[in-house]
Amino acid sequence: MPRLKLKDVEISYTLDDYTDPWTRAPWVLLHHSAVGSSRRWYAWVPALARHYRVLRYDVRGHGDSSWPAANGNFNLDTLVDDVTGVLDALDIKRVHFVGASGGGIVGLKFAHDHPARLRSLTLVASTPKLAESRIDLSRWGDLLDQHGVRGWLMADASARFGAANPKLTEWFAEEGARTPVAVAKAYTSYMASVDLTDLLPNIKTRTLILAADNDDITPLRVQELMRDRMPKATLKLYPGVGHNIKVLIPDTLSAEALAFMKKADELEELSEGMGEC
Repeated sequence: MPRLKLKDVEISYTLDDYTDPWTRAPWVLLHHSAVGSSRRWYAWVPALARHYRVLRYDVRGHGDSSWPAANGNFNLDTLVDDVTGVLDALDIKRVHFVGASGGGIVGLKFAHDHPARLRSLTLVASTPKLAESRIDLSRWGDLLDQHGVRGWLMADASARFGAANPKLTEWFAEEGARTPVAVAKAYTSYMASVDLTDLLPNIKTRTLILAADNDDITPLRVQELMRDRMPKATLKLYPGVGHNIKVLIPDTLSAEALAFMKKADELEELSEGMGEC
């Protein structure tokens, strides 16, 4: 995977483009969740990349991206700066942003701070306030210390996966285990402290919220909170699945997101056309 040098890290990224070569299709940015990598979007790419140019990157400290030795902490401003840094380096002006769980938290802040750079926002099992979780977040640090990243992920397997294929659960845990424990602790403990609730009314980007009804990590009440407080948000609820819906039902969700993004583009073109009249 190619890398971009930002201020204090190197970010590993992937571009997928199977659009017609004579077109200039818009961009989609897929932002992964905590303790994962851009590889977790593997099943979304075929559906999206035929219609959009797709950018994925590994969050700092995750996957193949580096982790700054001088400052091993996370904050939302830095994560948002990474988004703008990657887009600027690749000369991408605007994107449809798709964020899963913690990636959706970054997406909310990005939409608030840089609305002009968004075509739409899709939130997959995300939240403005992770502390509203129905599981005991205070256990996460000890679980990571005692059992490593893989053991931490498996400890909440029922909340994450429900009755998923065990091979999927195993792959997900092994992929997550590529993340160092120190990074996992820093990221999850920071995200548990974030509260973006007060920003929601000011996020006016067209937003699609994809939620699971068996999700104890980002429960339905926070999905409904976002829908009710964000002026242009709609909510789609999927029964019988847990928190990690992006890998549990990827074909269903990618199709839903694709339809939403196309509709957002159509509405934008219509609005621009009316403005020229």
